[in-house]
Amino acid sequence: MTKKAIIILLTIILILLAGCERPLPELSDSDKAAADTLDIDRDYLRELKTKPLFKFSEEDLDTYLPYLQYTVPDIHERMKHLSRKGLDQPYEIYLLGEYPAEIYDRQPLYILDKSDCVVFTEHILAMSMAHDWQSFFSILQRIRYKDGIISYINRNHYGGFDWGPNNTWLADNITKELAGDLIELDTMKVNKGKFFAKRGVPYNMPEDSLVWSYVPIEAMPQIVDKLETGDLIGVVRGYKNNRWIGHFGMIIKDDDGTVYMLHSTPPKVIQQPYLDVLEKVKASNLKKEEYNAPIEVKNEEIKAFNKEHKDEQLPYEQVKYYTLGYRFLRVKEDPLASIMKEGQELRLKVVPVYPDAIKTSKRDSVLQGLYP
Repeated sequence: MTKKAIIILLTIILILLAGCERPLPELSDSDKAAADTLDIDRDYLRELKTKPLFKFSEEDLDTYLPYLQYTVPDIHERMKHLSRKGLDQPYEIYLLGEYPAEIYDRQPLYILDKSDCVVFTEHILAMSMAHDWQSFFSILQRIRYKDGIISYINRNHYGGFDWGPNNTWLADNITKELAGDLIELDTMKVNKGKFFAKRGVPYNMPEDSLVWSYVPIEAMPQIVDKLETGDLIGVVRGYKNNRWIGHFGMIIKDDDGTVYMLHSTPPKVIQQPYLDVLEKVKASNLKKEEYNAPIEVKNEEIKAFNKEHKDEQLPYEQVKYYTLGYRFLRVKEDPLASIMKEGQELRLKVVPVYPDAIKTSKRDSVLQGLYP
């Protein structure tokens, strides 16, 4: 086949493929009314209704969010709509930072085309409360940072220690309400000074701890039916003496009563029946238990050796962590009402850092001495 014939054939194929594109669905009468009321081009709205959320531009979001606020008045239903519109979004971990507000982490303050579990959850929450681009961006930072103050020091790095306590304006902890006497208590110890030092961030903070609770995985079948659309999931992972929130997701509940876990996990955002998730986790824990058993025996031998040989310490072998349970937060009906007064507008907040954080930079200390 000649080069010219190949080009002609490819052109024909492309024309045929273009002709096979699915036509945009017609708008309902209520959608037409919403478009006209909000001054949105009807054809543009038709395009946005079919486009995956992770292919939206900033301008698309600025147009779609007021439409969603106008047509879906319940925040939890908006969460359902947006999270399912975000299905199949590509996964990538460690996507966000403070750049250009700070340069310790040069990742941006938002991202639309991909996500990890925290990024996906926070972006869906912010979109569900927002009515345009500006409010989305501002709310997102209020979720990500203590009091909405943009700084690496104020970012909610720890799911249990930071995220929940710093977002009580947004969601209530319903773990105890769901589980009752089945609840599991734990004490979380946090050393942020060590955490910052490892990342070259010149701040130090005192060690701290938090008593918290979660639903053990064995009790989950008894509380699944109590979950509602929009409930936030904190997946508890850990070892025998160390537990943490290691994954985020959200609950979607359909009219037939089926409860789903919707979350960003490699390689993309997925939706799974929660009972199926529990079965897979239990099977995974059993495999990890088999893997860990001989390592734990060997580590006991290493521990005994190290105790007897202070000058010749052997390293411990790494065991695999387990999924131990779940913590749940329920999003309020009107979260913004608790942090905004009448007439206020959502704007960014860039002010001094968390007061308990003490800067340890020699350069900064010298300059402060010169210019008090």
